[in-house]
Amino acid sequence: MPKFTVLGATLILVLVAARIGSAEPTPSVTGKVQQYLLTPHGEVEGLLLADGTSVRFPPHEGQALAEITKPGDEIAALGFLGPATSYGRALKAITITDTATGQSLTDQPPANPPLPPDMRGLMLKPLTVSGAVAHFLVNDAGDVDGLILSGGEEVKFGPHNGPVVTMMLGGQTGKTVEASGYGTRNGFGTVVDAMSLSVDGQGVPLSGPGRPRP
Repeated sequence: MPKFTVLGATLILVLVAARIGSAEPTPSVTGKVQQYLLTPHGEVEGLLLADGTSVRFPPHEGQALAEITKPGDEIAALGFLGPATSYGRALKAITITDTATGQSLTDQPPANPPLPPDMRGLMLKPLTVSGAVAHFLVNDAGDVDGLILSGGEEVKFGPHNGPVVTMMLGGQTGKTVEASGYGTRNGFGTVVDAMSLSVDGQGVPLSGPGRPRP
């Protein structure tokens, strides 16, 4: 596995910033990995840190990311930091380094095109999860687009549904939710893309496109 220096990672950030314009790179976000973040298909697409920060990374690099770092490890991530919100913050990472081993991974274009959505959907399974909300998840724009339950299960929904979900939760963790939909349970964790969601037994009206179906 190749290693990248901080100088090299910083150069990558400067080049990316020049390409996308106004986004500003942050030198580093550091912390202990609490768990992997997953796509509904069970691919690793980032890390949840113990302080609640979401470190987002492309899912085509997920297997490689899982090979260099695991829950409990300390990491440093370079990338583009989203706005701070009352629900948390996300970093769109360019480089992630396991600080104990020095192994790093830098975002690269996928070597092969992804499978079409209809073929990827064949791997999804009906799932229902329930538990107390432990963390909100936000994307790099600062929108709530998921929840982490007390058992580590990840509940995903479109960011356009974030306001109604947070309203039903009273903007706080601790309430019990039940989510049903399609997702994956594997060695990295459990994730469900919610088709229905309830808070303390009261249904949450989810709407809009984007949730995959087999």
